[in-house]
Amino acid sequence: MTVERSDAGAVTADGEATMPPGRVSLAIDATGLMLWPAGKGLAGIPRVESFLVNAALADTDPCVEVVALRPNGKFRPLAPYELDHVAAARISPHRVKRWPGRRTALSQAFQAVRQQPWDKRETDRHLAKTVTNGRKGVAYQATRLLIRAYRLYQRARIRLGSEPDAPGQSPEAKPGLVLISHHVLTQHDRSAVSSAGKLAFLCHDLIPTLRPDLIGAGIGETRFGSYLEQLVRTGAPAFCASDEVGATLTDHMRKAGIAAPVVYRFPMPSILHETASRMSATSRIETSEPFVIYCSTIEVRKNHILLARIWQQALQEGVKLPRLVCAGRWGWMIEPLRAYLKDYPELLRSVTFTGLVSDEELIQYYRSATFGVFPSHIEGWGYGASECLDFGVPVIVSTAPSLIEASGGLMPAVDPNDQAGWYAAIRRMADDHAWRSSLAERIAQNHRPTPASASWAAIKAGLRESASRQQFETAAP
Repeated sequence: MTVERSDAGAVTADGEATMPPGRVSLAIDATGLMLWPAGKGLAGIPRVESFLVNAALADTDPCVEVVALRPNGKFRPLAPYELDHVAAARISPHRVKRWPGRRTALSQAFQAVRQQPWDKRETDRHLAKTVTNGRKGVAYQATRLLIRAYRLYQRARIRLGSEPDAPGQSPEAKPGLVLISHHVLTQHDRSAVSSAGKLAFLCHDLIPTLRPDLIGAGIGETRFGSYLEQLVRTGAPAFCASDEVGATLTDHMRKAGIAAPVVYRFPMPSILHETASRMSATSRIETSEPFVIYCSTIEVRKNHILLARIWQQALQEGVKLPRLVCAGRWGWMIEPLRAYLKDYPELLRSVTFTGLVSDEELIQYYRSATFGVFPSHIEGWGYGASECLDFGVPVIVSTAPSLIEASGGLMPAVDPNDQAGWYAAIRRMADDHAWRSSLAERIAQNHRPTPASASWAAIKAGLRESASRQQFETAAP
């Protein structure tokens, strides 16, 4: 029963907010984030998706939802255990869902089976998790088998021509416009996703299409270009953090003979700096040993092998460079780097690979780094470069256009294949205190971290405009 109503929507007796009449719901897809291990440090795309999901969870607007793609190809609101998995901060009260208890959850699972009796085993696994509130173990396995048996029973009734059990009504409404996660963009069958409703997508980059030689050969990478093209053909708008990626996407579609998508540019949020601000941990820390920071997944595209060669060259020439700290998890196509490190084991005395680090550890690195490097061959943005600026750390970047954009054109840039140029720039940055200080001053005068709220406002405004446009086009005769 509705007890209160305003232009913003309604509030039910149990505290649920409802969407105001005439407004289209906007949804952020958390499917990709659900696959990231809880409690593990986030980097790159998962960090951006965590920001989006948590901004939507904290938003009091009843038109905003957080959803995940189910095995049946439909988006549905998150179950309580999924909320627990993805939530990193405050959740708007009307969005909090409590586990209804095993008996009620099992009844709802059976109802879902009756509605979609031909769904696959993956659906049964998801339903079992909703019944056990995400807990694994004997109860989960028993529940999964029970749900599977009930599904087979329903199918048998249908095949035998018996009247199937009444499916009941679904309490979940299909969202109006969904900003899909990178996982849905690259890993799911397009025909399944196309039936899920109106979609929008974050275009982080077009690297799998532009430089397939720098990407693994997984099915998501090899089909990336065709996936994008199918999405754009449906009228899905794109959200890009850099002008470079927006222009590249438009050019790619033009060459493919496809009408360019509507592109919304949003400012990349300074998520880590915002975390540091809440911790009162943004000021510089002086360390006894200078070091250089490179925060990035270790993969062929990021060009760590260039840095390894430079530090090895310095060792051979008797030149003392600051320690190189490579913060990030080990990724793919890094066999040449591993072979190089095996050939020059003494290099590990001056180069440290930290593996995946927590936000707290990464903040400490940025606060105390002498300077940063980012020699990547190609980027959609380059978080490690903009994070250096957020913490006032000078950084040498490659000439990849998005990296120059991410660093505001304020920092020195060197071609990623120019080892001599990088060696000279790193030596100068290490030895020339006056130059390093002038770059730090340039950052202080010209760069400001981007609040997450500003990024969310831009994305939400773009989604709302796109939803309104699509609604108008659908209603037009």
